[in-house]
Amino acid sequence: MRHLLIIAFVLSTFLSYSQADTIPQLVLKRKFYQTQIGESVYFEINKTTAGSHIEMDNAPEGAMLDSTKFSWEVPNEYVGQNIIIDFRLVQDGKLLDKNSVFISIDTETNPPTFLIESNLPDDKGIYHLTPDTKLTLKITAESQVSRKKDKVSFDYFFNENKNLKSLDSVSINIDNNVLTLEWTPLRSQLDDKYYSLTVLAVDEEHQVNEKNILFILNRNNQPPYFIYPVMDEYYISPSEKLEIDLAARDPEGDSLLYKLDIPTKMGNPKLSGDGKFTWKLNQDQIMRLRRFFPVEVTVEATEISSNNPHTIIKRFKIQKNVRNQPPKILNLQNQRIKEGLTFQKTVFIQDGNDDPQELEIDIRGAPKGMDWTFKDNMLNIEWTPGFDVVGVEMKPESFDMLLIVKDPFGYVDQRAFTITVEHREDTELTYRTYMEYRNDAVQMVEVLSQINAEMQDREYKVQTIKKGLSIVSMFSATYTAMGNVYEEDGTAQKLVPYVGAVAIIAGGINAFGFNDFPKYVDLREKSYVLHQKLRYVLGVLGEYRIDGPNSPNLENAEFRDQLRSFEQSMINDKLDFKRYYAKFHTLNYVKKRMSRERRIAAKYNRKPQGILFLDMDEF
Repeated sequence: MRHLLIIAFVLSTFLSYSQADTIPQLVLKRKFYQTQIGESVYFEINKTTAGSHIEMDNAPEGAMLDSTKFSWEVPNEYVGQNIIIDFRLVQDGKLLDKNSVFISIDTETNPPTFLIESNLPDDKGIYHLTPDTKLTLKITAESQVSRKKDKVSFDYFFNENKNLKSLDSVSINIDNNVLTLEWTPLRSQLDDKYYSLTVLAVDEEHQVNEKNILFILNRNNQPPYFIYPVMDEYYISPSEKLEIDLAARDPEGDSLLYKLDIPTKMGNPKLSGDGKFTWKLNQDQIMRLRRFFPVEVTVEATEISSNNPHTIIKRFKIQKNVRNQPPKILNLQNQRIKEGLTFQKTVFIQDGNDDPQELEIDIRGAPKGMDWTFKDNMLNIEWTPGFDVVGVEMKPESFDMLLIVKDPFGYVDQRAFTITVEHREDTELTYRTYMEYRNDAVQMVEVLSQINAEMQDREYKVQTIKKGLSIVSMFSATYTAMGNVYEEDGTAQKLVPYVGAVAIIAGGINAFGFNDFPKYVDLREKSYVLHQKLRYVLGVLGEYRIDGPNSPNLENAEFRDQLRSFEQSMINDKLDFKRYYAKFHTLNYVKKRMSRERRIAAKYNRKPQGILFLDMDEF
């Protein structure tokens, strides 16, 4: 009984799975496709039930379903973005399953562009025309989707009326992708005043761009004019009213609006509605405004009722008319200065009624390089005489000059003065010489320190090895000499020849292995002496505490003599240094080190480095 139940359960499970495998359904690999205009969409629909067929709904025009294969080529004139196509699995009129596919279409357009050229200026796309004025308008359309930019067709109409293709006195010519308009407005067209032109351009993909151009017709308008001549300059006197008639007239009789621009309100300057200018200042006000004179005045007259108003402008200056006070130089004396030091002098100049900026300043006989500036009644003179001003005889050099101050009215004050330049040591040159010597000495001291340290270490090792070889030689020789006391045919006696050979080898190494040792010791002693000498010189110069080009001790005669002496001996010191360095290279162990470093440098593709490969041209 138990076996029968198990068999029944297995059969039931098998039948259930068999039925599940034959459930009718539509199988789509993808449910989303993205394409664009001009491209094709293709996919296949699988079904699990034989004898059934597939139907589709909401398919776009031109889409095809061949059994289980769907295809659609998106037309260029397609309008829209997203499509959802429904598919149904049908058998004997019965719906077995359904599924959907989402298609996204990129319909981004790139319509033709316009280039507009005209013989008249426009105001944000609006052309203002007057009768008897000829307008020439050239509109070029270019395709953005074709290699040939002129693959564009044109259409146009006037005044937002698609059937209105012409206007009186308007000539239009279309040549491929260029539309040319010529129009000389008639006076009879002034009544309508506003006109428009609409241009349409269509490319090969039927993409359309539209451009609207507006024209406004105005009557010819003549600008106004000033009735009376306006001078370029007027004079105002203390407590006297200045009156200027700036009245203007418009030929068409339009009303005028006046505008006054003056950089001060002191004295209440006015411009009346009929163009009369008035201004009155007292003596105190004129003095307070002295920096503003000449005052520049601007007057504008603009048409009020005109559609295209004209504005006329007149500018003139107003000068003060007061009793002149000549300029006066207050403080200027003779000066004695030294070479290389900057001379600065402030001279005060007084003028009671003129702006300081109006004064003319000149210094006749000024030496080359002398500068001066004038501001707020102060003349600032500056000059740095070079170290070549005083001659080799060290005699002071004098410069005689004449300061001249002239006001706008031609009044002059002048003052003669002399600047005497005395000799001074060129501390900047001395500082450069000191730094060059110091840098060279420090560099040689550093190199010599390394050489001495290496040779001292090498000497210690050589002495140790020599002592060891001497002991070996003495022991071997003694053993060999005592060979006859050992038992005949004994081990000790048999070793005698070999020990003798060791004695000979040790003696040879001792005699010939360190044959450059005397030269080695001599080089170390001489380089050490030069090293100590340079350290001593640096110590002497360091006591003067030279820390910059302005250090006081740069003018110290003792320091300068010391530096001159050390600088002369530096020539021999450099020659000795180069000779010791070359001799250092001749030592056997140095040659081996150089050879090893060259091999390492070649291996790593670089230049040899270290104290053994210094460039002597730098010293």
